[in-house]
Amino acid sequence: MKQTKPETPSDWNYEAAIAEIEDIIAQLESGELPLETVFAQFEVAVAQLKQCDRFLNQGQERLDLLIETLTDDDG
Repeated sequence: MKQTKPETPSDWNYEAAIAEIEDIIAQLESGELPLETVFAQFEVAVAQLKQCDRFLNQGQERLDLLIETLTDDDG
């Protein structure tokens, strides 16, 4: 059975996610966060990165399908 990937939430925004990840990186690099906060922020960043990866993969699949329809129409 084919396993489907979870869909991107409708209120999620790629650019906002990247900005949040960059903010978290800056906080982590500052060295001023308590270790517990570092772990929590790292977990948030990883979750956002996974969502970004899913978003980009879904976009690539859509583009591939569109390109395939162009190729099929030319044949």
